Amino acid sequence: MPDEATRKSTPIGPKLGRLLDLARDAELPALLVGRHGIGKSEYLESWARARGMQSYVLDLSLLEATDLTGIPYVESGTTRFAPPATLPPSQAAEGTVLVLEELNRCDRSVRQPCLQLLTTRRLNEYRLPRGCFLVACVNPPETGYEVDEIDEALASRFVTIHVEPERRAWLAWARESGVPDVVVSFVERYRQAFESHPPRTWTFAGRIVSAALARGSNADELADALSTVLGPIPAQALLLEMRARAAVTPGPSEILREPRRHVETMRKLTEERRLDVLRDVLDGLVHLLDEDAGKLALRVSATRAGLRELADAVPPDLARALGERLAER
Repeated sequence: MPDEATRKSTPIGPKLGRLLDLARDAELPALLVGRHGIGKSEYLESWARARGMQSYVLDLSLLEATDLTGIPYVESGTTRFAPPATLPPSQAAEGTVLVLEELNRCDRSVRQPCLQLLTTRRLNEYRLPRGCFLVACVNPPETGYEVDEIDEALASRFVTIHVEPERRAWLAWARESGVPDVVVSFVERYRQAFESHPPRTWTFAGRIVSAALARGSNADELADALSTVLGPIPAQALLLEMRARAAVTPGPSEILREPRRHVETMRKLTEERRLDVLRDVLDGLVHLLDEDAGKLALRVSATRAGLRELADAVPPDLARALGERLAER
């Protein structure tokens, strides 16, 4: 692998996608080296999906050698091997990508079959499908990771790409994936966010915020939960952001009690183009409507009528999920 002082890292985003395209066209396997939780596996799956490829992901740290080589059996006096169903079918007609996770964390007996896959594209009687693209993901051999150094014979089979998270790419993904806007906006303004915590941690923080809003958790409970993933100082900073928004916007429970009372507030936020705030409010409301209390409230005709007025006051794309919940009743 390149020396630490001379290596260059590639952001996880469009540039990485182009490098993977080149490696695939050159029929060379790729090795992605990067910290935990930065989105290597998630990006590979989205990259494959965008190209119409079926992805197969193997966590090698959980496997034994026979999980790759196949279980031996005797047929007509000859030993054969039953190929595992977790590998891409040899006759797959569509494009495939095989992702080997934790290549430097697995047992050596598992790494050896991987070497054969890379060299001959087969394991005993199993053959990789034509055009199958091989990619491996590893954490760097640095302090804090219980990993082995990949030997030169194995490393030489790969195009090695050191990767790092890209804030812009994660922000776009997070907005599309439903991460609460208060978390997305916080990461967007806090430029050192990925230096203190990897992207996966901020995604977990978003899931905690969504769950807390749906449950109606109080501030102390949310602070304790966020501290478990972010630590106390970033958790408090994120809570301050949420309180600042709450000072000018109603909560989901408050809206559900009297939806007509908040129609004008939603209309004003729409006029001011406060789409991030609107998205947070509506996401919280939709989560609440999926709970038993929310479903019960929808049985009241005045509540349903008020929510329809509220949905009409906000941009249609933001009101889509709310409209779906109303249409179900």
